[in-house]
Amino acid sequence: MGVLVAAAAAADPTVADRIEMLDWSDPERAVQLIGALTLAERQMPDPQTLEILGMVYADVHRDADVEATLARLRLAAERGEKSAFVAEHYVRAYSLYQRDQYAAANAELSHVDIDSLATRSERYRLAILRGNTLRMLSQAEAALPFLEQGLDLAHEMHDDLRGLHAMLWLARIYTNTGNFDRASERLEAARVLATALGDEAALVEIEGCLSDVADRRGDHAAERRSSLAALEHARRSGSNKWLAHALINLGDSYLKTHDYGESLRYSKQALPMVMRLRESGDEPIVLFNEGLAYIGLGNIKEGERLAEGAIGESLAGASLLNAKELLREYADALERAGYLMMAIQVYHRYDEASEKSMSVTRQKTFLELSAKFDDERRARELELLRRDNALKVSEMRGQRLQLQLILAGTLFVTCICAALGWGVARVRRANNRLRFNSERDALTGLRNRRYFNEHVLTVDGARPVCGCVLLADLDYFKKINDTWGHPAGDAVLATVSHRLSAALRESDKLVRWGGEEFLAVLDPITPEQADITVDRLLQAVRRDPVLWNGESIACTISIGYGCFPMAGATMGISLDSAISLVDKALYEAKRRGRDRACLISSVCVDDERELTVISAQFESAAADRRISLVEMGSAA
Repeated sequence: MGVLVAAAAAADPTVADRIEMLDWSDPERAVQLIGALTLAERQMPDPQTLEILGMVYADVHRDADVEATLARLRLAAERGEKSAFVAEHYVRAYSLYQRDQYAAANAELSHVDIDSLATRSERYRLAILRGNTLRMLSQAEAALPFLEQGLDLAHEMHDDLRGLHAMLWLARIYTNTGNFDRASERLEAARVLATALGDEAALVEIEGCLSDVADRRGDHAAERRSSLAALEHARRSGSNKWLAHALINLGDSYLKTHDYGESLRYSKQALPMVMRLRESGDEPIVLFNEGLAYIGLGNIKEGERLAEGAIGESLAGASLLNAKELLREYADALERAGYLMMAIQVYHRYDEASEKSMSVTRQKTFLELSAKFDDERRARELELLRRDNALKVSEMRGQRLQLQLILAGTLFVTCICAALGWGVARVRRANNRLRFNSERDALTGLRNRRYFNEHVLTVDGARPVCGCVLLADLDYFKKINDTWGHPAGDAVLATVSHRLSAALRESDKLVRWGGEEFLAVLDPITPEQADITVDRLLQAVRRDPVLWNGESIACTISIGYGCFPMAGATMGISLDSAISLVDKALYEAKRRGRDRACLISSVCVDDERELTVISAQFESAAADRRISLVEMGSAA
């Protein structure tokens, strides 16, 4: 009951406030609290209380009670109560959101002007629901202002619990948009606050978010630690809702490390709890995880049925964000299990979903918008600090002159320190933005050659490479520029880079190497997996023309690649030398007609000197079998 105690400490909350805060951590106990209301409280509630009751009923899927609440609000609105009109739209939107009908929920919320609401708590609820609805519709830029407004309102109310919840939603949106550093900052601040409040439910959510960030960064050990920590907090919370969430996350965690038996065990523990709670958003995830576990265990028919059903539900609820993630995991699982044709088909569906989600330009806009909110909040906090100090000086005017001078001096030093701290923070942020921009290609959003040289080659350039190295070059790019102009060429480069990125794993390093050339360094994979990946890249570019100003521009690429350590070499080949070799293979693919790939399957070398000679005499080395080339992937 730590959450309820903390809520009671926040400015004598009403019964409705306590129900609202308890609903977030444990909807079942919130329903029990509603049952403990007096007869008068239940028969004559104000619209705000009815709004919260409707929200709780939607959380536990008591649809008849939701409809009854909507009917009471409609009756009050017909009597001229403006707040009842707003509450009716909110409850209907919240119920739609809980049933994963995000587009319909957003349409319902568009009827309400948030600035017209009478109380901060009403504006807070609407801002958080609107932000999360837009987030689930993959409209991150539109969602961010609402979630930031919710956090500001919580601070204005001096409400730690509402502030904690807003921070967690912001962490989710930062994670979804790949801004992991900012997500981690929010989560650490939330952890401190949740620990102080004794909020075990919030700690479950925090550890779940941290496991998500660690997973996206490829840190499997940290991901597992956070998932197990979330389970411990969930057991201490006593909430079935959060225990189900923790079990789902653990099922997903073991799935990622290919421990399919453990994954299936945790998912089967979670499923009856989710079905009892009627958490519509969680049931497809559990069934999806079970499906992937079955695929990993060789039961393809049952696995396909469950996975496709979950993806279908996400698309039916207009949750492009969830559907995209599920398609990626589904394709990876099929490929890993050896069902390659099925995997390629699912990858194509993933590409289509990716093209509908956040573009590079939209992500840049989102990050700039996020930084703007941070700057504005800091400015407001400095202004509040100045006003608080001025008020303290005003209250102490009756004291002796010496005390006034001391306080004035203290105020001056405080303002100077705050201003200096603010200035240093601004400079640090500006430097970070400059460094970010200098390491990114402005057109495609990919890392550039400067970044690769400074952060990869300087560290690993001389070491033996372990993985797949490939160079891709856009065919006939000069002809595209000459025919349609340089703006069309820029559009083609941006589109091709996006397709290449979507066809690779998140852990693979993709760099704009220069002009129309791209370099990719992939984590260790088998030669067969490398061939599948290269074919996927060729298909991703050639499959659809680039549309520009009503024109269809057909595009293809040529690729040179190799897997390291390489057959025939008795020495470790450095990353520098590997790039040089695949560059020669790329030239050979161009020479053989373009729209194809050339694989270096083996090279007979014993030392660095021989490798330098082979690289310089590539064509003759291929002719006398010192180096073996395999051509693949032409459209003909």
